Amino acid sequence: MKTGHKAAAIGCLAVAVGSAVYRRWMIRMSLREFTRCALYMAVMDDEICRNELEGNQIGDAVITLPPKAESLQARYHLFLQSNRAKSRRQIQEEIVALERRLRESRQYIGQPKEQLEVEFFGEHDFGETDSVTL
Repeated sequence: MKTGHKAAAIGCLAVAVGSAVYRRWMIRMSLREFTRCALYMAVMDDEICRNELEGNQIGDAVITLPPKAESLQARYHLFLQSNRAKSRRQIQEEIVALERRLRESRQYIGQPKEQLEVEFFGEHDFGETDSVTL
């Protein structure tokens, strides 16, 4: 074999090994499973927000969330975008955390609504310093 052929064969072998290692380390899920996970996370997140926030007040304003259909669609797309680069393990860990948080948020169902206080820290376009703390 000529030197060029050896180099090409070694290059192809290196690409094959590299691809196998990459696929093994970056365990991805099927598109169907990925979209199901994103929808499941969106439903849980929406329910958490409704349990913890809806009906409470900030100042004189009562917190009202948009209808579930609108809210779920926005959250679904948010989870699709934010989880694109994550592995199956990372997504499953987030799902477990959301499930735990949903169980914890159920304590607010049927409880009297509260007056929430908001503090702002950080910088905005208009030069003020603020960020939200609930």
